[in-house]
Amino acid sequence: MKIMFRYSILTEEVKSDFAFEVFADTLNELFRGAGIAMMEAMVDIENFKAERLWEFELQAENLELLLFDFLGELVYLKDVEVALFNDYDIKIEENNECKLTCKAHGAKINYETDELLTDVKAVTMYKFKLEKREKEWYCHVIVDL
Repeated sequence: MKIMFRYSILTEEVKSDFAFEVFADTLNELFRGAGIAMMEAMVDIENFKAERLWEFELQAENLELLLFDFLGELVYLKDVEVALFNDYDIKIEENNECKLTCKAHGAKINYETDELLTDVKAVTMYKFKLEKREKEWYCHVIVDL
């Protein structure tokens, strides 16, 4: 799959949490990049092998809340399903409400073989931002560890 986003881990911004920003050509790719960036806090993405798909849909009144809910759903699935993810197929529709359909590529956590880093507890609204810039989409996210 062609990568149409880039992200940066903002190590100097927060000391006890995890911050990142994503730039993407499309809104779907922005959400994909945000999901991957958040997983970078928890697991070595390069060596994490997806074994199955988790599918879910979300709705929110605006795109910013949809991104917040999407990342929160990934934390929920990590806690309840004991699963992590390394890629996403995302489709976003904007009508009266914003709707996200996601196929998350992941696997159950194997505590013996997966290189786990930290544990994301929650997504925060502190400095949370999603915006359309001139030629690209942008988001800034901080998660609690």
